[in-house]
Amino acid sequence: MFAEEDLPDRQDLVLTGVTALTMDPAIGDVPDATIAVVDGEITAVSAGLPERTPPGARVVDGRGLIALPGFVDTHWHLWNSLLRGTVGDAPGRDYFSVKRGLGPYHEPADFYWAARFALAEAVTAGITTVHNWDHNVRSPEDADVNVRAQLDAGVRGRFSYGPRDSTPADEPMDLDDLRAFVQRWPDRRRGGLLDIGVALRGPYRTPPQVYRREWAVARELGLPITMHCDRCLREEGCSSCGLTRLADEGLLGPDLQVVHAVHASPADVTALATSGTRVSLSPITELRTMGFPLVTELFEAGVPVSLSTDTLAMPTAPDVFTTLRAVEAVEAARCGSGVVTPRRLLRMATLDGASDLGIADVTGSLTPGKRADLVLVDARGSNLLPSGDPAEALVRQGRATDVRTVLVDGRVLLDEGELTQPSARAAVADADARRDALVARARAAGAWD
Repeated sequence: MFAEEDLPDRQDLVLTGVTALTMDPAIGDVPDATIAVVDGEITAVSAGLPERTPPGARVVDGRGLIALPGFVDTHWHLWNSLLRGTVGDAPGRDYFSVKRGLGPYHEPADFYWAARFALAEAVTAGITTVHNWDHNVRSPEDADVNVRAQLDAGVRGRFSYGPRDSTPADEPMDLDDLRAFVQRWPDRRRGGLLDIGVALRGPYRTPPQVYRREWAVARELGLPITMHCDRCLREEGCSSCGLTRLADEGLLGPDLQVVHAVHASPADVTALATSGTRVSLSPITELRTMGFPLVTELFEAGVPVSLSTDTLAMPTAPDVFTTLRAVEAVEAARCGSGVVTPRRLLRMATLDGASDLGIADVTGSLTPGKRADLVLVDARGSNLLPSGDPAEALVRQGRATDVRTVLVDGRVLLDEGELTQPSARAAVADADARRDALVARARAAGAWD
């Protein structure tokens, strides 16, 4: 079921002549920069040529390239990635119908390869950290293979353990296995790349006796919590998503990530800001199915905001540049310009995402001492010429295909636009066949026409 272990070794590198968008406010942008990477760590970011080259380091001529920290995706349902192409506009083929119809027929191998497929696409788009938001954990093995997939892919991130898809509202998630799962995957098994969280349904999908119990166990275990907030309260005329109620119950706080919150009222936004609760936005899926992401309102209130893909099955693509471009355009039309700038959006997709996941001391900026999660973008394409402000160019003209090289923890996972792992390439090549086998099982059970 699993791929052969084929993570590349870490490389010591010296990148010369790059334009570095460090996203570190103390360093700023560094034109004609040299970046040194030793044993998976960024050891230097400086102007001009290095004083010395680490012994045995590979020297890369970075002229014409932009270096920036890898993107951080803070909410992504990796498990249903193989459903892309099955979801569409035909009756009964919307995202939720397909997810609910095929979700029960996923086997552990499907979960593993769906995650590997999505993570391969993430790497090609310059995403180096992914929060694997699993709301279809059907067995302990399902959770384990998701962790194995992330470790095998070499992509940094978090795995948030959730209930199986369409769990009855009055039925708690498997809290006994959640406890056991934490024990099965101690820090030493996760290699410094992955941490663990819990994905809860919350008060929008479960009664108080369920969500309060799940919340209590998550906090007892010290796990960060994430929860969808994609519904409005009908009794309030869809003018609120009820976050003030969560505040009154003591459920908001820095350990909580709220996803979407498109129906948040001004009072809800204030509750988020006051409590230090974080928000992960998925602009493309929100615009298609929920409403306008409240980017300006959240920024102005000081709510910590990060960026996410949500799902490939919608279908979508994890092209961060295109997503940020859409956000800037929509916010200019909704609220005018000034708050949502290209540089602010790039920060949302990098350093703010790392802060959301509690790893800003590890990744999110090109800062000496942080791990080498780094992206090189080819700035010589016609879409990025003539050159100007590199941050503005990337957001307003960039595209995922401009990403040429991607490092995670000092390992080169994308080299000159090509995935370096044979297993990652196989995950892409076999996606159709794996999806077809999944659909065939559901059809044989009479659950799919």
